[in-house]
Amino acid sequence: MSSSAPLDVLLDLTPQQRNLLLMRPLLQLELTKNKFSDSTADGRSLFDGVDTHYLSLAALTHMMEGTAVAVGYTQEEVVQHLAAIVSRMKPAATAGQSLRIAEIVVDALDNASNNYLEHSYEYFHAPSGETRKVSFRLTTYEPDLEDEYRYRPTAEGYLVLMGMLDLKVEDHQILVERMLQLLIERGRFDQAYEFARRARMLSIEHRQQIRDFIHQAWRAPGSVAWARDIAPRLNEARVHIHARQEEDRRMEESVREQLIQVTDSQAREQLVRLHDVLKSASGVRAHLQVDVTGAGDKFMDAQAGAFRSRRPSSFPDLETRLLPEALATAQTALAGSVDALLLSFYPAVVPKAPDLSNLLALLFFRREYDEPGEDESEGGELMPFKKYLDPFPEDMAQFVQGWVSAKFAIGGSWKLDELLAHAEDEGLTLLERQCIVYVLYRSYPDSENLFKSMRAHADGEFVADVAAGDNLRFDPVETR
Repeated sequence: MSSSAPLDVLLDLTPQQRNLLLMRPLLQLELTKNKFSDSTADGRSLFDGVDTHYLSLAALTHMMEGTAVAVGYTQEEVVQHLAAIVSRMKPAATAGQSLRIAEIVVDALDNASNNYLEHSYEYFHAPSGETRKVSFRLTTYEPDLEDEYRYRPTAEGYLVLMGMLDLKVEDHQILVERMLQLLIERGRFDQAYEFARRARMLSIEHRQQIRDFIHQAWRAPGSVAWARDIAPRLNEARVHIHARQEEDRRMEESVREQLIQVTDSQAREQLVRLHDVLKSASGVRAHLQVDVTGAGDKFMDAQAGAFRSRRPSSFPDLETRLLPEALATAQTALAGSVDALLLSFYPAVVPKAPDLSNLLALLFFRREYDEPGEDESEGGELMPFKKYLDPFPEDMAQFVQGWVSAKFAIGGSWKLDELLAHAEDEGLTLLERQCIVYVLYRSYPDSENLFKSMRAHADGEFVADVAAGDNLRFDPVETR
């Protein structure tokens, strides 16, 4: 047997190594927490009596809870939540110390000590026999549609919260639900409560996956493809919702049965708490159903944004997206993209530059002004305003209005062309018939109607010897 094992017999532990490295930021903070001294005490550490592991996981859990009610929590909300936990964990800490500890924990998750770049660690890759590097983020701090920055866990952050089980969301959900049912039947309500919380987390992650792609489609229309990015996740979410509805019903029935059978007060309190978590998980899945149903309309609205002028907030953020990616890019890659980058700064239409000789001639051109006349008092010809007489005399307008009112008094509906035909049969002059058209058109809007008992409506078109246009139908008000 050879003293050195060949590469083909080494186990591939890459998934386990990756999951282990996800905890490095939390372990690193725990190991280096003593370097933060308390300025108000003599040489004591700021983190004396503080469990940074618990605070880090509490921060990720709080960020995850924020995605269930909105699109995440703001930095101030996360820090205030952690500060409240610190005050419970370390009652002797002042408000300022609690805030300071909370800020340090959030900075550790964000990798603030390394300019907020991704956490990056090396590991041995057994199949290739090489040392490789893995980069990840536990949290993301991005603006929402209202440009308010909020925290959300990344996929790696969810993996830390899921107990380091490297399973798909739907597979993990089935495992948790089966374990939860078994724990309820065996009376282990405390552990069942923890599994119910974990099942709720999985539903929240499904929801966040869909919302993240919709949000990206809003900010950058065209960067998200429906068939490639959104449709598969919608199908997974529909399967998830359909499968979990039956499981929820069975688990709630089991909890109710246990409530009837159990007499111990502490066990009943645990069952009530478990029942509340199951109801909350059902509510999260109901919201997920709403997101799945409305994803198509939201995606279409986001795609329509590509045909509108984009607001400045719709462009990739310079601080959170462009500059970090530019700093992480190799200089050779940046140098290779210089030509395309410079071309992007040119305008779409290059302004025309005139010939230099024409430009100089234009600059030296001297305009000639009209000299004032000898007799400055001489003015131009004054033209009097022309007065236009009313084409319809007052007595004619009153006669026509009375004639139309008499026709309306007969009852029923009347059309403009019908009234003109009656007027012609009764021998009204051409001008009087023109006045009828004027009076009826004036009465079309309710505010100018001369016949309050009638209401005008457009009804086709008419052509007559005195006028042509839209035909009006006058109906009695009481018959409408």
